[in-house]
Amino acid sequence: MLEVLFAPDWRSGNPYQTLLAKALRHQGVNVRFLEGYKRILPLSRLLATQRCDVLHLHWPEAYFGGRHDALDWFRGARFPVDLAGATKRCLLVTTAHNFQVHNRANEAFTAKNIKCVHTKAAVVFAHSAIAKQQLVEALALPVEKVRVIPHGDLCEVLSAPVPASMAREELGLGPGKIALVFGTVEPYKGLEEIIAWWQRAKPDVRLAIIGKPMTPEYGSQIGLQIGDSRNIIHRFEWLPDELLRLWLSAAAVTIFNYRHIFTSGAANLARSFGIPILLPKRLDTVVLGEPTPYVRRFTNFATDFAEQLTAALAVQPDFAAASSWREASSWDTVARLTADGYRDALG
Repeated sequence: MLEVLFAPDWRSGNPYQTLLAKALRHQGVNVRFLEGYKRILPLSRLLATQRCDVLHLHWPEAYFGGRHDALDWFRGARFPVDLAGATKRCLLVTTAHNFQVHNRANEAFTAKNIKCVHTKAAVVFAHSAIAKQQLVEALALPVEKVRVIPHGDLCEVLSAPVPASMAREELGLGPGKIALVFGTVEPYKGLEEIIAWWQRAKPDVRLAIIGKPMTPEYGSQIGLQIGDSRNIIHRFEWLPDELLRLWLSAAAVTIFNYRHIFTSGAANLARSFGIPILLPKRLDTVVLGEPTPYVRRFTNFATDFAEQLTAALAVQPDFAAASSWREASSWDTVARLTADGYRDALG
């Protein structure tokens, strides 16, 4: 059986790795997780006691910078050396979940280290053909190195939605349509722009911003901007699976206004639930089975957002209507393509 190490071990905050590892076992691939962290050269020191055929890095930024202290420059500068030591006895594969590291694009060494890890990888997985094209062009990667795989259907951990009326009752929302923004509350998601438009336009639909803030300070900033706006709900709390299921079940539409993103697990989840989605045209690497009435793209808030919101609200959420999307992004499909990439790279 092929032995693969997933790194970092971020299973607690994202079901992606867990679901892919489970499906890979049916493809003859045994996945273990690189747990913990060691100082100086974390990857090299952790791999020194591990045996594997493939090191599959999902979010390499876990091993450089990001702590906002005096040693961040060292953590960034050491990464190429650490990566070279860690991959002396195994093949490196990466998944480009992100192109820029969320909220860290301007840190020293970040762009250099992202290029380093994908250049060194034998295979780079991307979640759309447009994402592949951008990786190839921006990082000068060989076309054949980058393989496109679906993101994977995250609704598998939530099961089907409950009736919207039941969800609204359990959440204490009462009647009326809900436009949902969910997930970690953090700067790159463009929340300020959505809130400002809602306060100015006062649409006949309530905006709900639900999720745990990245920092208490940023949560306070967004809370102050919302103020006493009657048509905006904010509940800054961790979303366990059952609570997330209720919010998705209650939503008439979901909104994603990321300033930049390569792929969106949240948008893929909303698509799997059959909820109409609004997102900017600039997020062209987030591919959601278009054209479809369940995905509406807008240019900006000053021109056509209101028009696209009205069109999205005219489409009823329908879990059954998204069955073909869920089938196309099944974990069996993702695992088969991933295992093919491992084996082809190993020869």
